[in-house]
Amino acid sequence: MSAAAQVAATAIEPTGFIRRERDGKIGIIVLDRPQSRNALKSAMYGEIADALRAYQADDGINVILIRGEGRDFCAGNDIGDFQRFGDVVEKTGLDPQTIVGRKTPSIDLVYVLMETDKPIIACIQGNAVGFGATMLLHFDFIVAEPDTRIKFPFVDLAMVPEAGSSLLLKERVGYLKAARILFTSERIEAPEALALDLVSEVVGAGEGAARGMAIAAALAAKPPIALQATKKLLRRDTEPLADRVTEEFRRIAERSASAEALAIFATLLKK
Repeated sequence: MSAAAQVAATAIEPTGFIRRERDGKIGIIVLDRPQSRNALKSAMYGEIADALRAYQADDGINVILIRGEGRDFCAGNDIGDFQRFGDVVEKTGLDPQTIVGRKTPSIDLVYVLMETDKPIIACIQGNAVGFGATMLLHFDFIVAEPDTRIKFPFVDLAMVPEAGSSLLLKERVGYLKAARILFTSERIEAPEALALDLVSEVVGAGEGAARGMAIAAALAAKPPIALQATKKLLRRDTEPLADRVTEEFRRIAERSASAEALAIFATLLKK
């Protein structure tokens, strides 16, 4: 871990709004501020990042699941925090560019999401707004309930997209659809979110958490190192096809000699 990341990962006072749970090989993160639609205060970003780091480092955890308590998944950044930061800038003359890099919990969390190799599953319902929407682009499975509403509100807040969403959303849905979503800040209902591949599936009302856990359990039973290596390949930046083929064969050679794969081969040969 870099020095900057270590500073960002410094232990913070728990807010009580982020819960860590464990179910076998599944590490669970619960956003637990339902009275505020699970809007994220600054310290909450740090708690989520710390939980992800802990699960990433734990060899007993194969899959991570994130969900929100109450009617909404996550309403994004607490607007009060935005306002307080603006007041500080105005009163002190602070250069906002000084926060660029892993110096704040919210920015650090984005990097942690990019660096987490283990599959992340999200169970979402109600509103997924702002960071509650952009972090979905870093997840591997997204189970949505019928009342899900995804919104990228940045332009309407005189802001710009965050967390890599200006790239990831365009890659996911194409330029014209991404432009419509980001320029208009329109709300995306569950059926359209499914059609746009912003969610993996839509389940019945109240069924999201159970379905997410079922997917997590199925993935947790798979060879974990192979699963993580596959995620790394899927997440690699665009490159010439020949380079990707070379990297895939390098990974295949590495995996073919692994204890994990050899054990499975031996089992299959006995059948």
